[in-house]
Parts: sequence; structure tokens; C-alpha cells
Amino acid sequence: MRHRPVCYIILKMRFNNRQEAAIKLYRLLRNDSLFIDKSKAIVVSILRGGVILGSILSKKIDCLHLPLIVIKISAPYNPELAIGALCFNVTYLEREIIKSLGLSRQDLQEQVKIAEYKFIQFCNRFGLNEKLYTQAKNKILILVDDGVATGASVKAACLFLKSMSPKKITLATPVAAADTDLGGFDKLYILNRPASFGAVSQYYSHFPQVEDQEVKQAIQ
Repeated sequence: MRHRPVCYIILKMRFNNRQEAAIKLYRLLRNDSLFIDKSKAIVVSILRGGVILGSILSKKIDCLHLPLIVIKISAPYNPELAIGALCFNVTYLEREIIKSLGLSRQDLQEQVKIAEYKFIQFCNRFGLNEKLYTQAKNKILILVDDGVATGASVKAACLFLKSMSPKKITLATPVAAADTDLGGFDKLYILNRPASFGAVSQYYSHFPQVEDQEVKQAIQ
């Protein structure tokens, strides 16, 4: 994932909630040429928070919405720190972070196993499987999440989706850390890309945990 996106659009803003963020993202996206033929656009949203935005965007664009499970691989003593992410047969690792933490191969294997177990649980809970994404072939994919910190989740998702042979993959997110490398996408739509980044929740006034029922409603 080395090449740089052909372009990206950055504004600066905060959001009341995920719903408002989705509307603002749509305003950024709606004039893009990829919507001329809506039959070639698919919104792919990362569970959990991303599905709230993805549901709204797909309805406004009038295109298919595919939810995607991506599980963060956490650092052993800091569950909030992502050292990688897992999506079906793709395991993406942040090598520099792993090296800086001095993690052993055994440490890494244990964290990957935890993520794999959680991934299987989520697939079963929401009835999702790999065959669902064969619909992405030759399509323009809009990968959506409610925010990007290290980028591990969207990178794992991008690698998996590329295996489905889409025409293009764009990333649409309300906020992403300025120093996060997001090469590998054909285009980026980011409303806020702050130089100083703490957590995604800091850029929302209301950022509750997305419950199972909300996910199920959003992906119907």
C-alpha cells in the first residue's frame, strides 16, 4: 500500500454526532463523478461506528451498502492501542509500533489469536461472510468509518477489498490523524485532519457505543 491517493479534500470541523458527520460527508461526496453511474458505487462501512454513517450515505447516494467486520489487534497491555487489524484472511500489522513496543513473536501471536476469535464471533453475530463481498468486483467502493487513528482498520479493510477486484477504493471519514499514512486508496475524503490527534471521540460532542441492535438496523 505504497502509492499516494490521486487527491484528497480536507476541511476543518467537529461533529455533534455520527449522523451529522454522515450528512457533511455526503455534501463533500455528492458532486463527485463516481455518482454519475450509481450502479457502480457501493458503500462499505466498518462495524461498529462506521455502519451508522454508511447507512445514511448509501441511502442518500441510492446505492448498495455492505457492512464489513474489521477487528483491531490490540497491544498486550493497552487495548486502545492498535498494533494491527484483521479482516477475513487479511492480517495487517503496524511493524513500527510492534518494534517500538518490543513485542515478542509469542506476544504477537497471542494478540492475533484474540482478534481472530473476536472476528469469528462478530461474523456469526451479524451473519456476515466473505462471499458477500464478491459483489465488489469492478465497482467503485466507498469505505466508511467514523474516524481513523492509526489507520490499521482501514488498511486491513482496503487490503481485503482489493482482493475482490474492485475498480477503485475511496476512503470517506469525518476525521483522521494527519500523520497517518493512508496510501493505497484511490481517493480520500476527510473532513478534518488534525495535526494533534488524541482519540476519534474527541471530535464528536456525542459519541456513544453502537449497540448490536443499532448495527442490525443499519445493515438491513
